[in-house]
Amino acid sequence: MSLDARFSLQHGKFSLGITLQVATGETIALLGPNGAGKSTTLRTLAGLHHIDHGHIRVNDKIFDDGGAATALPPEQRNIGMVFQDHLLFPHLSARDNIAFGLRNRGRTQKLARAVADEWLQRVGLTHRGDAQPAELSGGEAQRIALARALAAAPKMLLIDEPLSAVDASARLNLRRLLREQLRAFSGASLIVTHDLDDALALADRLAVLENGRVVQCGTVEELSQRPASRYVADLIGLNCFRGVCDGHTLTVESGASIYVGTPHQGAVIATLHPRAVALFRERPSGSPRNVWLAPVAGTERSIDSTRVQLGGDLPVIAEVTESAVRDLDLDAGGEVWAAIKATEFRVAPT
Repeated sequence: MSLDARFSLQHGKFSLGITLQVATGETIALLGPNGAGKSTTLRTLAGLHHIDHGHIRVNDKIFDDGGAATALPPEQRNIGMVFQDHLLFPHLSARDNIAFGLRNRGRTQKLARAVADEWLQRVGLTHRGDAQPAELSGGEAQRIALARALAAAPKMLLIDEPLSAVDASARLNLRRLLREQLRAFSGASLIVTHDLDDALALADRLAVLENGRVVQCGTVEELSQRPASRYVADLIGLNCFRGVCDGHTLTVESGASIYVGTPHQGAVIATLHPRAVALFRERPSGSPRNVWLAPVAGTERSIDSTRVQLGGDLPVIAEVTESAVRDLDLDAGGEVWAAIKATEFRVAPT
């Protein structure tokens, strides 16, 4: 195990309690709502905050065990950190920014600059080595920050919102570069992101933080099969229902009932993909066991589909095609009939 972190700390009024393991060569994406503790987690691993209890261990070396005297300072942790706003040294060229970590460890200027030139080539910025940070675009600055972090051969890589300050035209190229470098990196990597697409493209597993705690960690398939919270379900793009099941009947908190395909007893969480919700202007006939009339609360378009928010006692999101939006005149609002087959619900005890 490359990283074993089990710690708690109080940072102002915010309480953070983390349990997280990252294997050698693995990348985990940290996701969560604003204020969940994602960036604080990275800064604590980097040594910018000290833990109160527990430990942070990398490759069997203790970085922090809650004792101020034994906590390693950031410069001794051999961690590569890429901040959200880059934090390049404004008085140094792109080349010398990359070389800084090596020079700080006693390498000669000639050797450090030679390594920096290699990394400029790797990130596709050979022609920008003499540029000052103020002359770089957001995407270029992020590439230089990544190269600076990796040039010093760190044991662990921490990246905070790597694509948030990059325009759309540069986003895909930078994401591709990040993916290539992460796959080649031999240590543990953690990435903070608010974008699920970025997380899926870059990470092997997802760790979801809520209120300073890791509520769930796993692959996207594992999270979608049994989301630990409504936030996780929303993140994955699923409808989520909590309630009490009696056989095939699930009664949710609002009092509405859902007929599910597999029988359960007691408290459960049921998830449903928005594509499984069929919409009609007239009451449908056929086999669906769940049919009800609901108000259209709003529509939200994406590239290849439209998400329709239904209100009422059983709020649910349906995902339909643009032609369905036109045929059903969903933008006009009003009420529609919703139909869901019982077998479309995935139910798990809580």
